[in-house]
Amino acid sequence: MSSFTAFALAFSMVSINTGIVTLFTDPFSRVGGAAVLLWLLVLPMVLTLVAVYAHLSGRMPITGYAYQWSSRLVGPHFGSFTGWIALVSFLAGTAGTAAAVGTVFAPEIWQHPTTHQIQALSIGCTLVAAVLNIIGVKVATRINNIGASIELIGTFVLVLVLAAGVLVFFKHTQGLSILADARPLTGKPVTLTSVALAGLLPVYVLLGWEGAADLAEETVDPRRAAPRAMFRSVVVSGIIGFVVFVLLAMAMPNSPAAFLTGSENPVLKLISQQVGPFARALMIMVAFASIFACLIANMAVATRMIFALSRDNMLPASKGLQSVGRRSKAPVPAIVVTVVAVVLNLLNSGLVGKIYAMVGLTYYLTYALTMTATAVAERRGTIPAATKGVFDLGRWLNPVVGFALLWCGVVIAVLTIPAENNQNAVTVSVVLVVGSLWWALVLRRRLNAGTAGPPGASRTLTGASTRPAEQNTGPPPAH
Repeated sequence: MSSFTAFALAFSMVSINTGIVTLFTDPFSRVGGAAVLLWLLVLPMVLTLVAVYAHLSGRMPITGYAYQWSSRLVGPHFGSFTGWIALVSFLAGTAGTAAAVGTVFAPEIWQHPTTHQIQALSIGCTLVAAVLNIIGVKVATRINNIGASIELIGTFVLVLVLAAGVLVFFKHTQGLSILADARPLTGKPVTLTSVALAGLLPVYVLLGWEGAADLAEETVDPRRAAPRAMFRSVVVSGIIGFVVFVLLAMAMPNSPAAFLTGSENPVLKLISQQVGPFARALMIMVAFASIFACLIANMAVATRMIFALSRDNMLPASKGLQSVGRRSKAPVPAIVVTVVAVVLNLLNSGLVGKIYAMVGLTYYLTYALTMTATAVAERRGTIPAATKGVFDLGRWLNPVVGFALLWCGVVIAVLTIPAENNQNAVTVSVVLVVGSLWWALVLRRRLNAGTAGPPGASRTLTGASTRPAEQNTGPPPAH
């Protein structure tokens, strides 16, 4: 993958349109139009996470990113839990994106789509994405590049159209007054909890940028390409996402209470009413390209995490899962496992909101574990030195890690403590119990015997290797 492809992958993983098109109404229902301003809080805090990941990816550019970093910096026992949570986050992210395809676009095919029709569309797109990934990373990333380019250009055009409409052409708009509107659609008073829950939309949107680090072994000059791709994807997505959300809110022709009711997707409804049916059709094309590219990218990073864990004998049936196709060099068994997991998830529920909440929690648990590993490794002095020209936080590493851990704690609390999110805590507890049982019954013995874990990493519960990871700019080798 080229540097642009690494950016396109990370940008597609974030996918502005996936979050905004599917969850646009949610912040208004909790806080009102003032929820738009929460983007300004979320973006800089997410950048603290990106900075630490960039610091690590420039030193250890290797498939499996957080799992590999935690294993090499703290120890493979700790790394196994990081890898397990990261794998679940990518699988849930793939399922959530596939569910979004069905939820948003099934009404464009069927007038009143049933649950089975929504699931069929989601599963069909999942299978197509799987075929593209099985053909090989070059084909998958070329399709992803096209989708990311369409999303970037289409979103920029949308910004211009909405800005011109709000300033000149649209006859009825909410204008800037919507940004001061603190009247939730539910009619309930604004509380600290409702504000925190409203801030989850930008949190959900700004996820997945670390996909560029997960495919480092398949990237040219990954020590420089991966950090740049992560920073650029978050900055571009964060700024454009905020601007689009502001303009969409300002462009609403009626009050949020009147406009955001009904079954039609509110973003598509707004474009249709204010710009016209042709613009709505173009928006559908842009949104589909964006979400489908996001699906391809999610599947790519999920399969690489399965491959990385299997390559180190960390999963059941690792020997079979670590193999790659002779021609495509793609981890075909890992792709098949990903598809099966996603299809089971979609058949079980297919509800975008619930899956997104699960995605957010597992992602932030992965971030928190990685930050913890970084803090421990910095204290021990086990983080490899940076080569010349590679991103380096230097003496700012500890303060940035501290802010990042604080942010992770806040998001994890919001995703578990409120009553409506208690189910997330239960679900993730089950995930942790399963991972703990696998570690206690099988993996611990493998690690202690030296038959599992990254090469060169200490097999003790507390030790870690100080050997820097080797740079590999080709496809991930099977061994």
